This record gives sequence, C-alpha cells and structure tokens, in this order.
Amino acid sequence: MGRNSAFTREEKLAAVALTAEAGRSAESVANEFGVHPNTIWKWRQIYLTNPQGSFGGGEDTGPGEVKRMKRRIAELEAEVDFLKKATAYFAKSPP
Repeated sequence: MGRNSAFTREEKLAAVALTAEAGRSAESVANEFGVHPNTIWKWRQIYLTNPQGSFGGGEDTGPGEVKRMKRRIAELEAEVDFLKKATAYFAKSPP
C-alpha cells in the first residue's frame, strides 16, 4: 500500500492548478513543492478522473473506513450463504 501524503488536499489542488491554469511545467511545480515531476502528473490524472472526490474530498474512505467496509461485506456474504443453505434445506424437506 502507499504511504500517507505529507500534502493536504488544498496543496495538491494548488499544484494541479499551477500546471493546468497557470501553464507552468510539471518540473517547475515539482521543484517548488519538493516532489518528483511524476508525482505532479499523477496528482493531475487523479484530479482529471474525479475532480470532486480527488485527494479525499469525497466521503471518508481512509484505511480504517475501507477495513470496516470489507468486514461488513464479509459479514453480509456469510449471511447470504447461510440463508441460501437454509432455503435449500427447507425446500427439500417435507413440512
């Protein structure tokens, strides 16, 4: 997994804006922010893919939330499996 970023959402958006709106190169923005130019390109791609939810701007989907969702999905899948087995059992046994 990736590491947590030292940059806030606003800083990343500012870097993307500098490359997109101000017409600056990714290399000059990267030098200003102290990151590799590929990082600026990656941030820009993330922003272009999902402007509203990029960089944590949407719902809380941090590592803890993802873990909680996966655990809940596993519980629901187990429940569905149990109900399928129970339905099959009661469907073939006489009342």
